[in-house]
Amino acid sequence: MTRILTWLVCIAWLLPVVANADQVPARGKLLVATELVQGELFAKTVVLMLHYDETGAFGLVVNRPTEVEPDELLAAEDSIAGYSGTLFWGGPVQMDSLRALLLTDEPPEDAEKVIESVYLVSYDEALEAVPGDSSRLRFFIGYAGWAPRQLDKEMAHGSWRVLPGSSEHVFAREPKTLWKRLTPPQDQRVAAF
Repeated sequence: MTRILTWLVCIAWLLPVVANADQVPARGKLLVATELVQGELFAKTVVLMLHYDETGAFGLVVNRPTEVEPDELLAAEDSIAGYSGTLFWGGPVQMDSLRALLLTDEPPEDAEKVIESVYLVSYDEALEAVPGDSSRLRFFIGYAGWAPRQLDKEMAHGSWRVLPGSSEHVFAREPKTLWKRLTPPQDQRVAAF
């Protein structure tokens, strides 16, 4: 009986650790801004994590489509001339850089798997893989980045919730409503004020 009680106490002690493992940012997870995140840059954003370790973290804001036409911003890039899809604001870091996410079950050779059928690819590879099909391709200007331990501090203050990512989230038909769909109603009311 003592052995069983000891075993149950150990399991009860470990349960919070196991439950909290899902709350750790990692590649393919989503960071959803809580009501504590204010300001125009990150309030009501959803970030797909691409990298997280002791050197820092970065990802792409997946719920901020822009009104900018691709050829306005990327006129010098001949390969993107035929792309008529939406450009997304990926974050405030390196606004002169372009990243692409591709939804496919047959990724290009150099593609980096993020989740399920979502791959980080060069924009040339993306355009070759699905020419003209903007429903399976997302381009992002800039990215969201954090210095070492910066994201950990923000998480400790309750600024972000971590959720599992999916292709349905990343390639949402209505990306502007993604934050609302992923945020509990009570947090939405607080964020509105």
